[in-house]
Amino acid sequence: MIYLDTSVLLQLYLRQPRAEEARAILATNEPKVASWLLAVEAVVVLRRALGDAAGALLTRLDLDLKALSLVDRLSEVAERVRQDPRLAHCRSLDALHVATALELQAMAGHAVRLATFDSRLAAVAREVGLTVVG
Repeated sequence: MIYLDTSVLLQLYLRQPRAEEARAILATNEPKVASWLLAVEAVVVLRRALGDAAGALLTRLDLDLKALSLVDRLSEVAERVRQDPRLAHCRSLDALHVATALELQAMAGHAVRLATFDSRLAAVAREVGLTVVG
């Protein structure tokens, strides 16, 4: 199971240098899961970067979100952030992504890989024992 950080889809949508790597992650034959944060962060970044021209990519985001399972366990994720002082080593939204991946791992009972192209998020994910892809 792969937990997707927002940076994976944004590599594709904004045609960033690691878009092919992002495409390969999405093509793996594993279930893909994301947090509700992805839905929010992607919209904000796309609108900030493209303004009124973001419409087509927002439609693509809607389609991609339907292909993902979204984890919505706010109370449990907040408690994980509260209980793990290592999550103070990153930005708040990154802490929420890592805590969501950890919550998903606990729910699934097996390892969850976190896909990200954000080096700060990757460092904290590794620090708490998650395998990082990207």
